[in-house]
Amino acid sequence: MFDLDPHLIAHTRHWQLRYRRDARYPGYLLLAARQPVADLHELDAAALAALGPALQTAERLLQAAYAPCKVMHYKLGFSSGFHCHFHVVPVTEALLHAIVAHPAYSDTPDGNDAILYLSRAYCERDLSPAEAAAQAAEITRLRTLAVPYCTAPWQQ
Repeated sequence: MFDLDPHLIAHTRHWQLRYRRDARYPGYLLLAARQPVADLHELDAAALAALGPALQTAERLLQAAYAPCKVMHYKLGFSSGFHCHFHVVPVTEALLHAIVAHPAYSDTPDGNDAILYLSRAYCERDLSPAEAAAQAAEITRLRTLAVPYCTAPWQQ
């Protein structure tokens, strides 16, 4: 499965846990529906029932991998052509300090600041070869760490 999708961490019948393709920030994951729909109201009942446990698994993996102060889950959905998906991101103290140090952001950052900062500073452009190699190493590390968290119905 990984040969076909180098960003895939694990999957269930309804959800795929993947590394965001353009993410330089360690642990920036996407939990994407396998059903080809863009919005929650379009998902079938089985996919909706599996969503909570899938988000929980993603959060447990990120807690184990990064010991963040918070894990954010958010759905945007403004870009067309993507399956319904959630961004799942570990918010570390280092990230919060970087946001505070940036003159365009609040001295007391909240989730909105973190989402915007992550997008602008760590995503939204192609990876350099060195960044792609670092991302591939992080994906391999997360796949290994995922084993105890991604038990049935998860597959790797």
